[in-house]
Amino acid sequence: MCNKSVITALFGAIFVSGSVYADVNKTSVDLGYKFYTNDTKNDNPGVFNQPFVKLNHLGIADWGSYFANVKLENPAELAENQRNIDGKTTIKSLMIIENRLGDSQFNFWTQNFVSASETLVEDNLYFGLTHNAKFKDLSLNYGVGLNYTFGHFSPTSAKFNDLSGYAVVLNAKYPFDFLGFNHSLSLNYEAQIDRDEVHQELFSYNSYGHQIITTIQTKLTDSIYSKLHLTHYDSWGSQYNDGLEYGISIGYQF
Repeated sequence: MCNKSVITALFGAIFVSGSVYADVNKTSVDLGYKFYTNDTKNDNPGVFNQPFVKLNHLGIADWGSYFANVKLENPAELAENQRNIDGKTTIKSLMIIENRLGDSQFNFWTQNFVSASETLVEDNLYFGLTHNAKFKDLSLNYGVGLNYTFGHFSPTSAKFNDLSGYAVVLNAKYPFDFLGFNHSLSLNYEAQIDRDEVHQELFSYNSYGHQIITTIQTKLTDSIYSKLHLTHYDSWGSQYNDGLEYGISIGYQF
């Protein structure tokens, strides 16, 4: 099992770093609805079309950056699942902290993602290195690190708590103008590689899994924006088989 003192130290670093004053602070809220293709539903019985609300925060400082969001999917069980009964509500949280290493473009990277419902809890903690690069208007951030996972599935009482392979991320962002509006095209690729066999068995995963999120954000006013997204999953989350999710949302930046 992973040394508890190491995990405690990592979480301590997260909270200390997050408390440092940031030069740029942006907070926003998104209201949206996500859908799945029929093939995805057929291959993954746990997915269903549903509304969501998401709160986001970004901070940028001279030491690095941090990003956090909390997403509530299917609040109050408003949507029905594929069995035509009230679908479960899921809460998801993401936190990313990147501490710049000196004057370089490399960062010490810590990322934690939690997904929790009445029956399933999954927590993935990454720690490693990322690198920032820029090619004209295209911004890139990519990295690799270790993956520590713990989770629990209530119906079978199965659980997992240990290091589980590696994580790879790639984030790309490109702003552009079209039809009189400011847009931003972003791509997020996140993968887990060489997962532990017990981890795979708990969530019905393969050794490798990924999500690829493509998003177009359009600025409608100084504070209001829209988002269109398309996500491909492979052995990830509720999509233990591959599948496509797409959706739309309206956001407000404070």
